[in-house]
Amino acid sequence: MRRRKSLHSLQRLAEFAADAASRDVGTRLRALRVEEERLRQVDGFIGQYDGLALATTPGLTIGSLKGRRDFGQRLRDAAGRQRQAVEDSEQRYREQVERWREARAQALALQRFNERIEERRRDRRERREQATLDDIARQRR
Repeated sequence: MRRRKSLHSLQRLAEFAADAASRDVGTRLRALRVEEERLRQVDGFIGQYDGLALATTPGLTIGSLKGRRDFGQRLRDAAGRQRQAVEDSEQRYREQVERWREARAQALALQRFNERIEERRRDRRERREQATLDDIARQRR
């Protein structure tokens, strides 16, 4: 009886861990979406800035042209860093999905194991009951 309780406790703990891992997958996915949105914003800024930079403005000095070029480069650098942040977030998301799969597989394995134990216990009880009934029937003859 004690062993059965401990196996059920292990199963409940494994299910709890799988549920927690599932919630963490959702958290990682939301973080990934935030990083992707930031990248879209930076890419949008670059597109807008490039459009403005191409517009010829009379009276621009060499210094202001250099300033525009430098600012454009800083935007592109920021986009590169944001692409890296997206890749890192995607990797963390994939790792969390894998942890969830492993935790879920463990919980299911414990569930199946407990179900097999219960099935064997029922089979033994049914065989004992049948043996008792057979003994009673033999004694009546």
